[in-house]
Amino acid sequence: MVLHALLKLLILAVAVFLVARIVPGVRLRGFKAALVVSAVYSALNFVLFRVLIVFTFPFVVLKWVTLGLFGVVLNAILLMITDRLVDDFELDGFGSALLAAIGISVVNLLLSVFV
Repeated sequence: MVLHALLKLLILAVAVFLVARIVPGVRLRGFKAALVVSAVYSALNFVLFRVLIVFTFPFVVLKWVTLGLFGVVLNAILLMITDRLVDDFELDGFGSALLAAIGISVVNLLLSVFV
């Protein structure tokens, strides 16, 4: 179980690292920083995502209106909080955070297929 969690954290770090190389407005100081970002982002996701779901419940319930993309907005908000907490990670704004959230989700999904 611990090995599986560490593997998922490593996959998320690779996703963060790749997205930082591709998405303009996302800066990262190497793979070690990607590991820190993935750990902080995972912790925030574990703690705050459920709280954000409660506060934004009407938007989450109306998935057909937002086409299920409101979860991506919540992930972008969590990335912006991660940006504030990790010195070696920078986002230029909400647009960069949104693109990064989409990219991280896609890369994470693609890499998780192999695990």
